Amino acid sequence: MDTSTIQRYQPGGDIYAKLVSQYGATQANAIAQAALTGDRTQITTAIASADYGAPLNTSTFDAFVTQLETDPLGAPMESLNNQLTSVIKDLFKNPMVLLTLGLVLFFTLFNGVAILRNIGKKS
Repeated sequence: MDTSTIQRYQPGGDIYAKLVSQYGATQANAIAQAALTGDRTQITTAIASADYGAPLNTSTFDAFVTQLETDPLGAPMESLNNQLTSVIKDLFKNPMVLLTLGLVLFFTLFNGVAILRNIGKKS
């Protein structure tokens, strides 16, 4: 990149003014610093950082360590809670489960055997 183009990225240049209006002075200064290197890749990286923020760390191990440092049981417990809630909701949507639960309650809580014997004696 030639020096005239680099100067356009610096304060007072037309590209710098456009960057200030688009991203603000802090990001425009970061892009101007990248332009001082003369490397278009660094300018592109600085503009992408202004557009989307700093790149996220995609390391699974780093994410695991961060999770352990901040809230070691948060994610596993939340995941377990979501799974259990889903299983219970799906369980009670099944008619056979509801029928079985009704029969169990009838025979255990209401002494269903005695009720059935009484019905048989009356006939």
